[in-house]
Amino acid sequence: MSIPIVNHSLKYNPSLDGLRGIAIALVLLFHIWPEYFSFGYVGVDIFFVLSGFLITQIIHTKLQANSFSFKAFYRNRIRRIFPAMIIVLLTTFLIGYLFLFPSELEQLGKHIKSSAFFYQNFRLIGETGYWDKAAQLKPLLHFWSLSIEEQFYLFWPLIIFMLYKLRVDLFLAILILFSSLLILPQFLNIDPFYHSLSRFWELSFGGLIYATSIKFSISKTIGKWQWSIFPLFILSIALAYGNNIFSIAKTLFLVVSTGLLILYISVKKEHKTLSLFPLVFLGLISFPLYLWHYVFISYMHIFGLRVQHYGIVIILVSLLISYLTYRYVEFYARRQSSYTFAALLFVMVLFVGLLGQYTYKHHGFPHRSHLVSNEGFQKQFIRTPATNKTGIALVTKVLKHKPNNNYIKATSDDLSKNFIAIIGDSHAHTSYPGFAQEFKKRGYETVLLANSSCPPYIEGAMGKNLKDLEQCKKKIDDIYRFIKTLPHLKKVILVTRGPEYMYDMGYGVVDDGGKPLNYHFKGFFINKTTYNQKEKFFKVLKKTFSFFKQKKNIEFYYLLEDPELGFQPKNCVERPFRVFPTQCKLKYEDYLQRAGEYRRKVYAIKKKYPAITILDPKDLYCDNAYCYAVKYGKMLYADDDHHSVDGSIMQAEYLMDKIIYDF
Repeated sequence: MSIPIVNHSLKYNPSLDGLRGIAIALVLLFHIWPEYFSFGYVGVDIFFVLSGFLITQIIHTKLQANSFSFKAFYRNRIRRIFPAMIIVLLTTFLIGYLFLFPSELEQLGKHIKSSAFFYQNFRLIGETGYWDKAAQLKPLLHFWSLSIEEQFYLFWPLIIFMLYKLRVDLFLAILILFSSLLILPQFLNIDPFYHSLSRFWELSFGGLIYATSIKFSISKTIGKWQWSIFPLFILSIALAYGNNIFSIAKTLFLVVSTGLLILYISVKKEHKTLSLFPLVFLGLISFPLYLWHYVFISYMHIFGLRVQHYGIVIILVSLLISYLTYRYVEFYARRQSSYTFAALLFVMVLFVGLLGQYTYKHHGFPHRSHLVSNEGFQKQFIRTPATNKTGIALVTKVLKHKPNNNYIKATSDDLSKNFIAIIGDSHAHTSYPGFAQEFKKRGYETVLLANSSCPPYIEGAMGKNLKDLEQCKKKIDDIYRFIKTLPHLKKVILVTRGPEYMYDMGYGVVDDGGKPLNYHFKGFFINKTTYNQKEKFFKVLKKTFSFFKQKKNIEFYYLLEDPELGFQPKNCVERPFRVFPTQCKLKYEDYLQRAGEYRRKVYAIKKKYPAITILDPKDLYCDNAYCYAVKYGKMLYADDDHHSVDGSIMQAEYLMDKIIYDF
């Protein structure tokens, strides 16, 4: 069996495509089965090094042959990248137009624009982390890496051109560039994963590997150490197992081992392992495969289908469509040498980007004729702003400095008024609208002061590392300083997603249930062998109860977790054409399996603190058979575990008699 090979600027080396095949296989497996192939995301880093090597080799070789031109270089990049990208972006838009809700299509429009114009990585900064559960609901998330590569190609050819014309030592110059690009981001306050300056060093290292290959006679040295190169490469991949944060040290190790492997297979061309047909085949279709596979996976997540169950189908469909794209689109396009053809592709990409902007500006086309009217439910999926000016003004008055907490709101900044404080994590934020509305009716002002993934338990700072933990501690300290200082503070309600911190684990497929979140208390970083997350959680909960027991002038309430659904409530809503399943309830026994131990422990601790009130909304959401996402015709959830505004109001009304009993 054979597959046609497109024209290359250099002599073809199938082993390099074999390495591409390994990289795309890693990425594909990671996106489908992240719990088993958590190391697979490093496939992108392999692509970066390989791209840097090849692009430097192409430019430098053509310069030596006096045949390099910037015009031809960018024509070739357009022929290589644009055809498949245009088809994938338009298909993604078409699926979205047919099946997405307006708010989803509106966001997709933004992402189509930033993907077509190659700044998707910057778009994602601040939107979502790569490992966040929300990331899987973005069909064009994976365009972040393509954006970085194309940005790199804007300045790298000029650098290589200038170095060559100035007769500067290529190896030494790229070594300095690589070192600078590696070190600089460590001193900049930029996103370590998505930002281009956090990644350019990986591509430049590929260039350094090429410069090494032409400066030094390394054939004998490589031959002597060849037995260790493959094990080193495999080890560097394995070290990424279980990662859910970007590690510069592990990435550097992987990049270096990948570079050594590229050096080996470019010198030892007779090597056969990486030129096996399955790997070469994957390598040849790797670009369209990278573009297509995640679109399918993300849409399946959006439509409530369990990706893991359909993994083999996803792989087969992705392989088929990617092969067809390679064979009948990419193969054809790369044989066209016409600049007119490249210009036409450029105009088409401009059109696609403007289509995305038009979709965004028109709010996802809410009046599409085939949409089922779900306007009331749709509004509930939009989270309210994290802060308001009144809240920031109030907290700043009390603390004498601008607060750093993630969620800050208030209904008044008048210090003479009676206040009720809502403190906690993001669940405090989504509980606030209902409480604020109901307390206002009863003569109280409300203030929200809460943190993202940093619940304000006494001595309960948490984080994925010591730096995160220290930042969390400062936020918690500000909350308790505020509580001690605010005059006329009558009541405090603590709202957190308790089971998540107790188990260090989300819930359900949509939340990577069964996979550690790696938010830990300080003891974890001191001695991991004796650390017990559950034990520490209840210890800080007791200390928090004890603290408020001493505050005789403040009534304290602890709000138990609303049931975590384990699925996206958007799946409760009928999508156009009714081709996807709806799911609106959770078995009561499943809820108790998740939250039962937490509830029992909290109630047991409460017995020692009779003045503290437990607010339990369980019966609002659940009967003896199910817990419901929709009740009385209202959507109670904004996502799989946070309240919607309607849910917040309904919960506040349900609990009000237990909080305001003198009204």
